[in-house]
This record gives sequence, structure tokens and C-alpha cells, in this order.
Amino acid sequence: MQLAHVLDVLQELHVASGHPELAAVERFGTDATPGGPSPAGLRLRYGTGSFAYLWGAVWAGETAMAVPEDLPPPSHRASRAVVFAAQLLDVARPDAFRTWELCALRDLGPAAARGKAPLGLRINSAEGTSFLLRATAAGGPTREPDTEPHPSYRIPVSGAGAPDRAG
Repeated sequence: MQLAHVLDVLQELHVASGHPELAAVERFGTDATPGGPSPAGLRLRYGTGSFAYLWGAVWAGETAMAVPEDLPPPSHRASRAVVFAAQLLDVARPDAFRTWELCALRDLGPAAARGKAPLGLRINSAEGTSFLLRATAAGGPTREPDTEPHPSYRIPVSGAGAPDRAG
């Protein structure tokens, strides 16, 4: 499996999710493998004007984490994006992936939580290749809220537009 295919699956799931925060889901970068000068990834643009990025990375020191039921607040945009991606995978369970796990990355995160904040997603394909997606973010013109702006949103599990079975 190639990184591009992993990103295809995640892009499809994000678009199908219909999350009210997402204004656009776009690809960026040209590297076919993680670790190069033009990392390939997904750019998630939000209605507030902020961005989150999930991109192929090489990083030493991962700590597996349970996927929380609730998303971090928008003020923690990178963690929110990677947790949402893991939640999408938990619902869709794409055939192309054998396993995935949310992870903290050594030396990354807020000062009080270095190496403890969800900022990575390890994806193991059905054919045995493994990819790490790192989450980063860029702020928009306004301050992001510290509370959940869409408390009634749920990932669709069936019907038109649902991220049921990608792959």
C-alpha cells in the first residue's frame, strides 16, 4: 500500500462524514513516502478559517492511546483532527486497513502534556505496510472555542454519505 492510498481513504471518510466544521478536505505534498521534503497529507479547512494537517511522517517515540469518545475542543485543533480521524476509522472499519491506533508523539504537545497529547495516527494496512500520520494545525483569524460547537453531531453509520466501508 502507498501513502497516497491511505490518504485517499481518509479523505473519502472525512468528506462523507458531513461534519459541520469542515469547509474543505484537500490533499497537499508530493512525497510518495513519509519523511521527504514535501510531505503528503490532508489539509482540513474549517469554517473558522483554521486548518489541521494529517501528513505522512517519521517520528521516534510513539505511545499508543485509547480513542476518546469526545473530541478535544477546537482550541486544540491538531489533537481534535487526529482524534476525529481515528473515530472515523473506528466507525468505517475500512477493509484496506488491518489496524490503526491513536498515539502521542515524544516531545510534542502542550508544555504540560509533552508526549501525552494525541498528535499521531499509526495505520497498518491489510497488506502489512505501516504509516504514521502526524497532526499539526494553523490558526485562523479568530480564536477557536474551548467548548464543543456541535454537541449533537454524530458520525453517520449508514445511509447515503456514510463513511461505512472505504477501501
